[in-house]
Amino acid sequence: MTRSLIAIPQAPAAPSADLPEDSDLLRQLLALALPVLAEQILSMLVGLNDTYLGNHLPTHAPDAGAAIGTITYLIWFMGLLVSSIGTGSTAIIARAHGARHKSLANRVTGQSIAAALIVGFTVGFIIYFEAGSIVLATGLQGQAKIFAFTYLRMLSGSLPFFMLMFVINACLRGGGDTLTPALSMIFVNLVNMVCSFALTRGWWGLPVMGFDGIAAGTVIAFVTGGILQFIVVWIGTKGAKLHFHRLWPHWHTIKRLLRIGIPSAVENLLAWFANFVVIVVINLMDKSNISSAAHMNTIRLESISFLTGLAFATAAATMVGMSLGQKNPNRAQRSAYLAYAIGGGAMTFCGLLMITLGRFPAAWLSNGDPQIVQLTTNCLFITGFIQSGFAAAMIFGGALRGAGDTFVVMCLSLATQIFLRCAGVLIVGYWLKLGLAAVWMVLAGELFLRGCLTFARFAQGGWKKIEV
Repeated sequence: MTRSLIAIPQAPAAPSADLPEDSDLLRQLLALALPVLAEQILSMLVGLNDTYLGNHLPTHAPDAGAAIGTITYLIWFMGLLVSSIGTGSTAIIARAHGARHKSLANRVTGQSIAAALIVGFTVGFIIYFEAGSIVLATGLQGQAKIFAFTYLRMLSGSLPFFMLMFVINACLRGGGDTLTPALSMIFVNLVNMVCSFALTRGWWGLPVMGFDGIAAGTVIAFVTGGILQFIVVWIGTKGAKLHFHRLWPHWHTIKRLLRIGIPSAVENLLAWFANFVVIVVINLMDKSNISSAAHMNTIRLESISFLTGLAFATAAATMVGMSLGQKNPNRAQRSAYLAYAIGGGAMTFCGLLMITLGRFPAAWLSNGDPQIVQLTTNCLFITGFIQSGFAAAMIFGGALRGAGDTFVVMCLSLATQIFLRCAGVLIVGYWLKLGLAAVWMVLAGELFLRGCLTFARFAQGGWKKIEV
């Protein structure tokens, strides 16, 4: 239950300068959500593409699938390291645009880009020299350890570009430009898929790199995305523009960014820690890596559902932030409920498909391995029942972040993901050894509870009084 490879957890987006009248609320929501949805569809396809390539290698297919799944979690972690910058950037820029304070928006953009580059180079350096220790900590076994080590080493040099891309997209969305980030990421994801296939299979006279081709495709895509988005923000759009003098530290702005972003970053890091415990427990279940491959297949297929929720969570955060900037909390509340009606409805429908038809995509993605197919089908059946709760956790959580209510969301995440998800998986998966299906029952229960608690906080309405 994580995001696809490129689709790591995103900062809330933001809208155009003027909110619509009541009759246009749906149009505004769709205008914000659909570009993000298109971007997320391509992100999902990247994840499916990499998993398919790994599962269809001539040799060591389960090992490759397990390695790709584990690297996905590590890339997610790298995105979370910079999420405190992106979340704060989006919230402040959204309100700045609502108040027509252009200089503040540009200042936040410059500070965010500088911070992203510092974090990217620092993390890349650490990853390169500590790749062996990191892989050892994941619990991967056999050939999967070698695959993951090589992937991490190759990935380390692209991290400054990856984090730059992430933060610039957050700034653009904060200024109401969801289209430019979506088009850029669609292009980047297409580059990823084409390069990964071409280098893995040796198309167009290129060398047959096997598993390393999957990693190389990701690296090429991240570098392309970072350069492309830097050029975009340098030229400037309606969402954000980089002025180079804004890169010099401005401590008051940095303090504002961190005040909003740190609670969200802590929440996301706790979520990552809980999910990392999950993947380590699953990696240790069997030496053949069958459970790991089935777990990753389930996540990839479930992403077909939650990418819709993610798109409407982004739109809800945007409209909530902008509405509050214009002193209209009622519009903010109605926007969030409408986002859940559409995004939650779509995810509930996808859940029904997982329950009834899950075996068919499981067989396609698993290359027909009967054990992996059966495990994947069982896990899809379990998670299909809680997609409405998953949608509530994402969409109302996004709305609360857009309001700047990140501390409460962090506390809710801490309560459920550490004390239920993490502890529950350790009990059923590691100590009782009940298998992958039992682990997914814990994951599903935690997500549904978190969705209920997040909705309760939103309905309570304390977020309407948050100052950012």
